[in-house]
Amino acid sequence: MSKILNEIKKADTIKVLNIEIDKDSIDDAYSKVMREIQKDFVVPGFRKGKVPFNIIENKLGQGYIFQKVTEEAINQSIRDLLTSLNYNVISILNIKLKSATYEKIEYEITLEIEPTLEINDNIEIEVNEINIDKEEELKKRLDYIREQYVKFVESKEGIKEGDRADIIFEIRDANTNELLSGGDNKVYSVIAKKELLLPGLFENILGMKKEEEKEFSIPGPENIELLKNRTLKIKIKVNNIFEKILPTDEELIKLINYNSIDQLKEDLDKVITADIENLKKDIVFNRFLAHLKDNLDFELPDSMLKKEIEAQKNNFLLILKNQNRTLEDYLKSVNQTEEEFNKQIENIAKDNIKRSIILNNLIRKYNINVDNLEIEHYLKNDPETQRFVMELSQAKLDQNVITQRLVYFVTLKKLKDEVFKRLKVVYVKPETEKDKEKVADKF
Repeated sequence: MSKILNEIKKADTIKVLNIEIDKDSIDDAYSKVMREIQKDFVVPGFRKGKVPFNIIENKLGQGYIFQKVTEEAINQSIRDLLTSLNYNVISILNIKLKSATYEKIEYEITLEIEPTLEINDNIEIEVNEINIDKEEELKKRLDYIREQYVKFVESKEGIKEGDRADIIFEIRDANTNELLSGGDNKVYSVIAKKELLLPGLFENILGMKKEEEKEFSIPGPENIELLKNRTLKIKIKVNNIFEKILPTDEELIKLINYNSIDQLKEDLDKVITADIENLKKDIVFNRFLAHLKDNLDFELPDSMLKKEIEAQKNNFLLILKNQNRTLEDYLKSVNQTEEEFNKQIENIAKDNIKRSIILNNLIRKYNINVDNLEIEHYLKNDPETQRFVMELSQAKLDQNVITQRLVYFVTLKKLKDEVFKRLKVVYVKPETEKDKEKVADKF
């Protein structure tokens, strides 16, 4: 086996270790190297794979063999070392051989590591209290389930909220008469919901009947580049209207294989209770992370920072490419220089890395591990984990990726539970309506 002779901390993110490999480990490396060479070695008078080690050494030279043994012994030593350390190694910066014989090998290894942090969890965290109306939430979730089984039946009445309408439309700039969208006599299907339509469009189509035409003007929405800062002249013709029909309680329980609507409500109530508890833990945990990020000062590893900056920038450029925009277009639209953009990307990268390092330190601090039985427990009993797995399966990811993400998800859930148990939490009333909305949005 190998042992650490000494350890020198050169910086928060750099450690130099002097390692000694003993004779038993060198002998194991020798056997492995020789067996690997022996497999394909051919010498007249011996069968392939049966040439004695001493003949192989004579043919290849003892210096060559010893070099291979030294490399294998050091590589195996490093593999063992990396699994035994109680901190995360990011990269190996340098390996220096100090001495090597068949009796003992000494080498020096320089590691780039995540900083080890002293984290104090004996603190008080103040968060906004959570007031979720369970009855209202139960109704919302029942309505959502009904929506999954909605039917649309042709109607001769005017358009009502939630109805589906088949329309022909054109959108023009009211000042220049430039055609901005539509105008191709195609029939487009829309759902009459305020949040799904352009601001002002919903109010104008309510009550319209089949074959009815209408012209009106609305301001262009700020979140659509082509339409913002314009007055829009819109012309609409209704081709067909389909009334939205929701299933009754009796129809619904048959569709989803329940015995009664009360049984469904009882199960939904359990899910809502679990979701409220998870929300509390999320809010406390995120507040704790924010406290740590504000109060812990540590060096960020260079290679992590460079990699994260590159990933953030490439991701942003890909989004722009999908929008058929260049970085130049974007910078011009937000009145930002490339230098300012790069600084913004760097700050995002630094924040992400800092969060990641804090999380890894917390996982080590509380010795959070996940086994298959625990994963099965969460899959069976935790609605949040069930939803997460459903989202993963819909993303059509490789099974290994799904497994890795699920393990990390459950690891974080266990970490949140541990933090929630340890911290002193003081719940205060939200100061503004906006604060209340933030909590509601998270739910």
